[in-house]
Amino acid sequence: MTCLEAQSKIIAYIDYKIEKEDKQDFLQHIKHCKNCREELDIYYTMIEGMRQLDSNQPLSKDFSAELGERMERDLKKNRKKKDFFRSSVCVVVMAVLGFLLVGYVNFLHILHEEEQVKLKEAQGDYYFSTSLEPYLFELEENEFIRAINMDVTQEDPGFYKKVRQYRILKQNRGK
Repeated sequence: MTCLEAQSKIIAYIDYKIEKEDKQDFLQHIKHCKNCREELDIYYTMIEGMRQLDSNQPLSKDFSAELGERMERDLKKNRKKKDFFRSSVCVVVMAVLGFLLVGYVNFLHILHEEEQVKLKEAQGDYYFSTSLEPYLFELEENEFIRAINMDVTQEDPGFYKKVRQYRILKQNRGK
């Protein structure tokens, strides 16, 4: 805000008629500009003194101190609003980040579970059969012939079932 703009809003500030949007800029300018502050002091002293005389009130002893207190109250009020807005935004951002983090962790957990299911399906009963089958299932000649004559449409019993059958066959041979 320029000095000319600030000086044009002095009367509105004294009469509590300054717009909320302009008040913060006005107070910041007055706080840093010595000439505009002096002009505000002069107008405030003159207008408030006339009001007090017109309403038969005792005259204030220090108009400048009253003006300074009023400006501080207005600046604090604006600071509180800004601080509340900032903290509200921070809380919302933190909540969104927390929600995203929880969602991401859940997504990773679901993805991990799906990968484990796919690995188990890929391994299935035949995971060890490709590397251990020659050693586990050495069929003798008559068992080989019986295996060839088995019904082809019969469902594959699975690796573990084959191991159990093999053990039973070995135990029966041992007797």
